[in-house]
Amino acid sequence: MMNLKDTYAGVDPILTTLAQGYMLPETNIANFIAPVVDTPTRAGRTLRFGKEAFAIRDYRRAYGTNIPAIQSRFDSDPYALEQEVVAWELPEEVIENAGEGPAQVDLRAIETRNAMSGLMNAYEVAVADAVNGTPDAVTFLIPEYEAATAAGIGLGYAKWGTYSAEADARNISRSPANWRGATANPITDVLSWKRAVSNQIGVRPNSMVIGSAVFDRLLTSEAILDRIQYTSADSIDVDVLARYFGLERGIRVAEGRKLNDVDGQLLPVFPEDAVLLFYSPLGASDSVMPAGGASSATPAFAYTYQLTGTPAVRPEYYIRERRVVRAEITVERTINMTGLGGTGKIGSAFYMANVFED
Repeated sequence: MMNLKDTYAGVDPILTTLAQGYMLPETNIANFIAPVVDTPTRAGRTLRFGKEAFAIRDYRRAYGTNIPAIQSRFDSDPYALEQEVVAWELPEEVIENAGEGPAQVDLRAIETRNAMSGLMNAYEVAVADAVNGTPDAVTFLIPEYEAATAAGIGLGYAKWGTYSAEADARNISRSPANWRGATANPITDVLSWKRAVSNQIGVRPNSMVIGSAVFDRLLTSEAILDRIQYTSADSIDVDVLARYFGLERGIRVAEGRKLNDVDGQLLPVFPEDAVLLFYSPLGASDSVMPAGGASSATPAFAYTYQLTGTPAVRPEYYIRERRVVRAEITVERTINMTGLGGTGKIGSAFYMANVFED
């Protein structure tokens, strides 16, 4: 019997290098939210650590008595990669025309980049859906974030009004109004949200993703303009906002769009009125390959587990019946939302689907 691996066509080294070197657009949020981590297997288990490291113990001992010992406890979560495959095809006549004349075009490279763009656009939608929960006709359902307790706010809200009521009930500082209001003070909310995340994982968020409508409002926020006029001569941009909110890793504005197949309109990938505040130990990367220092053992809001060696491009082949050249690009990956809260739900991020609605 022929070995299964003997039937593989291998990979095209040039087109694979091109696919793996594909750089994401500046509007990308997928790898900003969930950095890529290499994994050599298609399924496995990841360790999930608890809060034992924050426990305060008495390590003093009398001579001759037992030495205090610590023992880390952890749970594990299963994961399984999902395979995504896209093929590009070029009619032989198109290839011949592109190779003629002084302005020769490398159609194989162009089609490989186009295919990678399609793969990443689809994955960006998957990451955004994982963040904001399951949308319905009325609102956004956010079941995966830690809920409010008697002492503190929760980490996931559909609208600002619900959050403000819970903050008031717990004497937690909040903005005087939702972020559209003239008296709004977003920094008050952000500081409370950062503290709520820190109470769950022991470290404050360092990253933020905001919808395009939120970004536009922050550019004209009375409270922010009044504050920075004394500290900076720069116009407001994402870098100024990141420094203002104290986010070392930065802010990413979700400008990506997706096509609505029903009416042909372009819709936002990430809700325009939403804010995601989260912690990630890695620097921002716009590459489809693993970020430097990425490790699935490092606590973070989310990771993309990606099979080692992918994306990969199989060698092109000719389909005689249709007279086309075809090549296939494969990537195997999945998003893992890290749960580090007190009840096992997401504790390393704060998410609000609409900061403008009471």
